[in-house]
Amino acid sequence: MKKIVLAFTSITLATGSFSQAVFTYGKNAVTKDEFVRAFNKNPTANADRKKSLKEYLDLYINFKLKVQAAFDAGLDKDATQQFELQNFKKQMADNVINDEANVKALVKEAFDRSQKEIHLQQVFIEVPQNTDTTEAYKKIQSAYKQLKEGKEFAEVAQEFANDEATKQSKGDIGFITVFTLPYDIENKVYNLKSNSFSAPVKTKAGYHIFKNAGERKSLGSRRVAQILITVPPNASVEDNNLASRKADSLYNLLKKGTDFGALAATVSNDLSSSNNRGELPEFTTGTYNANFEDVAFSLKTNGDISKPFQTEYGYHILKLLEAKPALSNLNDPVTFASLQEKVTKDNRLELSKKELIQKKLALINYKPSVFKTDDLYIFTDSALQNINPVAVKGINGSTPIFSFARQNIKASDWVKFVKGSRATSYLTNKDRYRELYKEFITAAADEYYRNNMDLYNADYSRQVKEFKEANLLFGIMEKNVWGKANTDTSNLLQYYNQHKSKYIWPASADVVIVTCNSEKQAHEIQQKLKDNVNNWRQITGNNGTDVAADSGRYELGQLPVVDRTNFTPGLITAPVKNLNDGTYTFNCIVKMYNEPGQRSYDDARGMVISDYQQVLEEKWIAELKKKYPVKVNQGIFQSIK
Repeated sequence: MKKIVLAFTSITLATGSFSQAVFTYGKNAVTKDEFVRAFNKNPTANADRKKSLKEYLDLYINFKLKVQAAFDAGLDKDATQQFELQNFKKQMADNVINDEANVKALVKEAFDRSQKEIHLQQVFIEVPQNTDTTEAYKKIQSAYKQLKEGKEFAEVAQEFANDEATKQSKGDIGFITVFTLPYDIENKVYNLKSNSFSAPVKTKAGYHIFKNAGERKSLGSRRVAQILITVPPNASVEDNNLASRKADSLYNLLKKGTDFGALAATVSNDLSSSNNRGELPEFTTGTYNANFEDVAFSLKTNGDISKPFQTEYGYHILKLLEAKPALSNLNDPVTFASLQEKVTKDNRLELSKKELIQKKLALINYKPSVFKTDDLYIFTDSALQNINPVAVKGINGSTPIFSFARQNIKASDWVKFVKGSRATSYLTNKDRYRELYKEFITAAADEYYRNNMDLYNADYSRQVKEFKEANLLFGIMEKNVWGKANTDTSNLLQYYNQHKSKYIWPASADVVIVTCNSEKQAHEIQQKLKDNVNNWRQITGNNGTDVAADSGRYELGQLPVVDRTNFTPGLITAPVKNLNDGTYTFNCIVKMYNEPGQRSYDDARGMVISDYQQVLEEKWIAELKKKYPVKVNQGIFQSIK
């Protein structure tokens, strides 16, 4: 028993000491966990961890002092600082919500579904917008009853369909795969076992019953080019035959070697692809007409050309450009990134986020106010029609309709949301308000959670703080050190004169440095410069942006060369390839300085600025330490492993 008590006591002490201050500066403190986290984010090459910790402690103390100076100077209220911070917070909030919405699981689900294709059929009863749904509801229930009694699906689909397309196809949609359908419908379809059908489903378009009529392994995706000879919907037999003969003639030309792309650009009636040599965007099953896809996926070898075939649009001839197999390895970074991009753009991520926000309502302390929703809807009608709406049974623009932990949402906020929404215009007014009100709660909760995420996510809060402090550091360094050193000309010159002995030229040379886009071009320029280096500006300038050149005095060790070189006046060095951009650089040596020499102020100015910045920084740090005395808790610091 004593051992357990002692163990518990040691854990408590360790946890308590970890939250104690490693150092204080004025009234501010830095805890052990903050310091260790910062140290671990900045790995050092020094193998001696104890020494590295001591060095980093000094750096971190100076960092916190500078950030405090930025707050003292009011930089946190600077418009640019606030704009950049808000952008970062938005990006971070998006990342956190995507993670919480489990985007990785959605990618995995999409990958799994991409491995098969489902032959989909539907009973569909179309419901026009803003019409009563009662009769359609009765019909879909009747259709569902007949299916459960064993009637053939195709017969039921044709019998109850009130649109011509479903009647003609007998409800046969063809094969579909992941991303073919809206996510909520895709979920219902992929949860059906083969040869089973769903209960009635309501969508914006009407009522559906879906059937999984069979499954097959994924056929992957295709890139094809097409030539389309259109046939009007009500074309005569003669016009149809004329289009058929034209398609046959084009096919014969293609068999004799006529360029497909050139022919498509000339004769194809598909304006969306003819300007691109007939090429269509890459597609998977379920994108186009079933007959069209049957032909496209039957082509096996790149370059294969189909015989003319007919769809409701006319006569097509297809050429296979590329056949891609189904995705096979989710661990492949390219595959994962491709699917993640589709998931992010698809409505499945948005639906997952909405579900997430519903789960967050208790966390953010959502509380509805007490009022009659019908009264709110009447007030809403009034507000939409009048600039100065009349209150309805105590409800006006300032009336709280619900609240979160730190915010009241008013009726005026709701009216503004309704004005900006078009999503549920297919519903009657009362139904529309009910749907919109659910969306409004979700949207308001999402906005509140994002704006107050620091209260609910410690990692988000830390990263925002780190970004803010890093930005403030940059701003205060520019103000107190970098900018001041650059513009303080008199003190820079004085510093140079006091420290001239630091600014000595080692072995150096006057050099023309030339960079060319290619090695061949570099050799051509070298030949032109060989006997005419004084005319280097004109020679290099004749090549536009393909050639860049500059001259100046450089230390020999700074010159880009292949290996050790015996530099002499007139030497043109071999071109060196720049690994970053593939360009080639060489040097033309004009004059040598083999002995050390004094750098002029102009030559040394860059080094003088750097040294003077360090002087200003050290003086500034000393002033900050007087203003904010620093005390290191050695016991806590030494406890860091």
